[in-house]
Amino acid sequence: MTIRTTYIMAFAFITALLATGFYLQYVEGYIPCPLCILQRFSFGALWILFLIGALTYSKRWLRIIIDFLCILTSIAGIVFAGRQIYLQSFPSPDNTECGVSIQYMMQVLPITEVMQKIFAGSAECTQRGWEFLFLTMAEWTLLWFIGFLILSLCILAEEFNWTKPRR
Repeated sequence: MTIRTTYIMAFAFITALLATGFYLQYVEGYIPCPLCILQRFSFGALWILFLIGALTYSKRWLRIIIDFLCILTSIAGIVFAGRQIYLQSFPSPDNTECGVSIQYMMQVLPITEVMQKIFAGSAECTQRGWEFLFLTMAEWTLLWFIGFLILSLCILAEEFNWTKPRR
């Protein structure tokens, strides 16, 4: 499979993942928590990066930059999903009220306080919500981010010929 095909396939998978998230939000009525929104932003950033990679696949230096950015974005998504899984697995008994929206926090608080409040978690982040095959949405997103991280590492390894034996 060519690198361009790989970028296009990753782009298509992320399109399906984002469409599923929007379907669950707007049709099924699941309201995303702040950590869910950050995971969605991470998927959106990967979506843009894979699209740029598919359109500019002939420029090796740009592919390398895109691969590094995909790796960093996937790691950020893993952190966001991992934190949400932790909050769902070990909910705090004193954390019973739902917080304000992430948009409101971004308007009134400095970014450092916003990140502290998001990672502290709120009651909405501890709810398990939608499940498929006994995994929550956060667990599925963690698996997808790990998959995209591995994919990006494999593409980068191919760029530097780390996967081919030396003679």
